[in-house]
Amino acid sequence: MKSRLFVASADIERETGFGRDQLRKWRQRFQFPPLEFTAEGKPGYSVNTVNRLRLVRRLLDGGFRPGYVVGKTLEELEKLHVAVSLSVPRVCDDESTSELIEQLKKADSAGFLKLLVKKRAKKTLLQFSRSVVAPLLKGLGDAWARGDVEIHHEHFCSFCIERYFHAQILRLKPKRGAPKILMALPPGEHHFLGLLMIEAVLAEQGAMTVSLGSDIPLNELKLAATSHNVDAVALSFSAAYPARDILPTLKHLRRLLPRRIPIWAGGATLAGIKNRPTGVSLFPELDGVVAALNDMVDQMSVR
Repeated sequence: MKSRLFVASADIERETGFGRDQLRKWRQRFQFPPLEFTAEGKPGYSVNTVNRLRLVRRLLDGGFRPGYVVGKTLEELEKLHVAVSLSVPRVCDDESTSELIEQLKKADSAGFLKLLVKKRAKKTLLQFSRSVVAPLLKGLGDAWARGDVEIHHEHFCSFCIERYFHAQILRLKPKRGAPKILMALPPGEHHFLGLLMIEAVLAEQGAMTVSLGSDIPLNELKLAATSHNVDAVALSFSAAYPARDILPTLKHLRRLLPRRIPIWAGGATLAGIKNRPTGVSLFPELDGVVAALNDMVDQMSVR
């Protein structure tokens, strides 16, 4: 099928929030999105397909299951989106969040960062993450579901906050003899902000952190953990990560790592998981990671 290229295959995740692997699975199951090519024969996504994917993303965030929305026509998706939009409050209860979102919509990075720093005030990074960043991300998601903001606003927000956290981490010095924590995102996970928040909170508590980045093969995590002689391995799972893959990933990594190295997994999506593997701790909230670090410090002090 020949169609006017709207988004290159390599850029589809940035524009819609869906990775190419996810779209490939949907193509096999739902025959959507279709294989499309430019006049030059290069793979890409047409205007219609990208618009449909954006609406699918909003509907999934609104609670619909993929089997109900993936593959529907643009007109059908628009009707469903109207229903979802009407169910999402248009006024954000958090004035701080509303201010930050308005700055994002202006595409003013300097203004957004200035306001972000102001909201931080004398808060610890834990307090800042909990009372400012988390509500902002939720509010931005709600605004996106209503159609008030676009995906590029979310990416812009993540970029600015990540840059801020990076700067804060670089200013922190680990305490002498503090636990060393290996930070990484598992295979298929590319959403870095959650992991960066965990790293910032741990670094503020005095931990030594070693960050590998995103989409790290589990065997490489094992090699890095032993090479750096770490005291724990911390992973982060975003809401976009397939829920069915979380436990298998954690179990596989648990088998690979020495027993002495615990696994810490963070992310709100972990709240509903039961029967965690031995040697794996799940932290839907950041406070749990801090408590685990303090327990480790106490154990190390009595050795």
